[in-house]
Amino acid sequence: MPDRVSVKTHSSAIRHFCMYSAAHPDARGRLRVSVLLTAVLVLGSAHTDATTRQPKAQPTVEVSDLAKRIHAQINEKRKKHGLKSLTWNDALSRIAIKHSRDMASRNYLSHDTPEGKGFSYRYRQAGYSCEIRVGMVVYTGAENIALSHLYNSMKRENGVAYYNWNSAQEIARKTVDGWMNSPGHRENILTPYWRQEGIGIVIGPGNKVYITQNFC
Repeated sequence: MPDRVSVKTHSSAIRHFCMYSAAHPDARGRLRVSVLLTAVLVLGSAHTDATTRQPKAQPTVEVSDLAKRIHAQINEKRKKHGLKSLTWNDALSRIAIKHSRDMASRNYLSHDTPEGKGFSYRYRQAGYSCEIRVGMVVYTGAENIALSHLYNSMKRENGVAYYNWNSAQEIARKTVDGWMNSPGHRENILTPYWRQEGIGIVIGPGNKVYITQNFC
């Protein structure tokens, strides 16, 4: 059964950290513990602001480029903490993209689909196996998700909407900084046993940016 470690909410972000564990003996009678980590982040929502600065032109945001920017910043954070860089894993990225696409198309933000399927199910469905043994503990994966926006604010003048757009670098920085300021996300990012990650991003209706990060 899942043990919910903490749920924290404040003005612009919802941080949700769960640790799922199951213990059973292996063939030699040793205790085997499977650990799965998940975390959710909602960045500050786009809003209407009558006093916003002069709007800038909408930049081009390519989701593959944005994913690689987040990946690079994640490794910068790990390096600062004396950890090895994560290698990019295409299989994990495809799993992440599929979940981001599902969240965008069905308008939800959760590790579990409306049918109750979590990321461990998505790993199995894709034929992906993650088992990292550390003593008697087996780490079987982790997931971070986030919701961002292509713009920070919008104002109207004479019936025309003007947007204060985010660049890909700004979205990447805000996402990684938000994760690092959340205990659950930070723990996933700085877990020393992970060796690989994949990131999947989908831009949904309303200029929402759905981001999923999977680890192994």
